Amino acid sequence: MTALSDRANRDAYIDLIKRSITNHLYLGEDAAFADFRSVKHYDVGQAHWKIDAYARPITLLSLAQLDLVEQAVLAVEQRGVPGDFIEAGVWRGGVIVLMRALLKAHGITARKIFAADSFAGIPKNTRALNDPVDKWRDRWVAPIEEVRQNIARFGLLDDKITFVPGFFADTLQHLADQRFAVVRLDSDSYDSVEESLVYLYPLLAPGGVIIIDDWHLVGCQQAVLNYRARHGIVEDLKVHDGNAYWTKA
Repeated sequence: MTALSDRANRDAYIDLIKRSITNHLYLGEDAAFADFRSVKHYDVGQAHWKIDAYARPITLLSLAQLDLVEQAVLAVEQRGVPGDFIEAGVWRGGVIVLMRALLKAHGITARKIFAADSFAGIPKNTRALNDPVDKWRDRWVAPIEEVRQNIARFGLLDDKITFVPGFFADTLQHLADQRFAVVRLDSDSYDSVEESLVYLYPLLAPGGVIIIDDWHLVGCQQAVLNYRARHGIVEDLKVHDGNAYWTKA
């Protein structure tokens, strides 16, 4: 598969993907895309969407957070960092769509994308105590067939995407023979983030990028800081629109 014909068309395609997976096209109203937050259509107190099921986005990420994914993908490609891409915690598949679209737009054929999720919602912690995520009534369930259909609607469901269904404690250990250039964790709870780091961070190639989605959540942040401290990770941790990330030395 070759790259799209020119940079303008390629960038327009990726921009349209971002606007589609967030459903800014329908929900944006007068808001500039950079300021748009689809989560405003979700009632946190009542734990339900205020919009019809067909109008709901397939990612809650902001434009800046999606841009971070794009920047990581292009940076590791430019630097020649070996390995594939993985997201642990895919919800409805929006970031998987973006990653696959980036491979297509840039003619990147040597990498694959792994979509790891329970596809049964966020499990409650068994080790961490008092993680606020355990009190959420909405466990953000998105069945695997729904995720596959969402990706297929973009014409991007193919053998470049590998699904890893099941709870991280049971599944991620079986990826030990893989190598990754980008690892994105959208795991929410302390236990899930910790398990993702334990099994995936050793597989991240030097020069690879790890992105932590839920930096605003206390359990997630503590899991990351604890893991970094235990393993002597001193690479500069940066925060970009509520996502943390660093490049592995």
